[in-house]
Amino acid sequence: MIPADTIAKARDMSIVDVALALGAAQGVKIDERGVPCPACGGTDRFSVDKAKNVFLCRHSGTGGDPIALVQHVHQCSFGDAIEHLTGAKPLATARRAPAQSEDQKNIYREKARLRAWRIWQDGAPIEAARGGRWVRDYFALRAIPFPAWRIKALREVSHLPYWHRSKPDQSFVVIHSGPAMLAAITGPDGHFIGVHRTWLDFSRANGKAVIVDPETGEVLDAKKVEGSQKGGKIVLRDGESGGVCAVGEGIETVLSWAEMQASAARGHLAKPALWVGINIGNVAGKAAEQIPHPSLTITDALGRKRRQKVGGHEPDMADADCLQIPVDDFERLILLGDGDSDRFTTQAAMLRARKRFELAGHNVEIDWAPDGQDFNDALRSMAAPRARAVA
Repeated sequence: MIPADTIAKARDMSIVDVALALGAAQGVKIDERGVPCPACGGTDRFSVDKAKNVFLCRHSGTGGDPIALVQHVHQCSFGDAIEHLTGAKPLATARRAPAQSEDQKNIYREKARLRAWRIWQDGAPIEAARGGRWVRDYFALRAIPFPAWRIKALREVSHLPYWHRSKPDQSFVVIHSGPAMLAAITGPDGHFIGVHRTWLDFSRANGKAVIVDPETGEVLDAKKVEGSQKGGKIVLRDGESGGVCAVGEGIETVLSWAEMQASAARGHLAKPALWVGINIGNVAGKAAEQIPHPSLTITDALGRKRRQKVGGHEPDMADADCLQIPVDDFERLILLGDGDSDRFTTQAAMLRARKRFELAGHNVEIDWAPDGQDFNDALRSMAAPRARAVA
């Protein structure tokens, strides 16, 4: 039995002092300031509440008093944690796996890139004249006219396995196989860095396959990237030198916007370059600060309800792992904003993207899809009355 006063002594120790002794960064002294977790790392997942003398690791959901903190870091028992805190055992930092060297990271990246390259090489042309059918039928379901120009960055495959990690033994298993659209991702230097894959199912209205984790029943994303997407883009059309470049998150979004522009007969945008930024984080880049969301809240492991924070309007200009566009390549950039996601979060990211590109010397504007829709939703809404009229 551990004496009650010994437990009380351990529990009453300063959570800040204990965190620092266990290897937390000095920034933890600032109440609720996010720093790397002394147990599992990260960048800002660990914080303390000095008034309540507790900690929280947002990654694991673990929180509690100084005793719980020692247990979290050292993965030890309640009694061992108290011995660490009362001096019977040294209060040492956790032993974590050494960080990978840059050479090791480069080896890992190159292996992933080669896996992506093999997938891409197995793809076939999408044009009907060259035997293509899957992407053509997928675009038709999404009301996207098949492009009149050749898109070198798109290919298709009739049977692509969907690998997923099995939780019981952590091995990768194939849980689905079917037709897929492939898109080549190129880095800032124009070289291949990864492949974007979209699994297809033509029995569904949106054409995307529903892939379910057989162990949990969770519906998985029908879109995945092999290789790298950091700083990458999918070039759907090169456009005219010194002209306009439209940048959106997804292939369907960008092609839908282009069709809407062509239908509106806006001659000054006859052939803008069409780039896919893959995700909004890659387009916007990191934020210099987090801002509170006006309505969304989260409940932490200690039961406290807090306003959720999202990336703010100001860009972190030191972030080099996001989309880069040489200022001399285009006269103007048009960023495509989806209206079907949380508007506050999306708008903050789009304003951040605009400022990031403006600070780099670009002339930038944002074109928003209608509220509650993305550009493909809008295109399909336009196509529906035309289809009824023809019928």
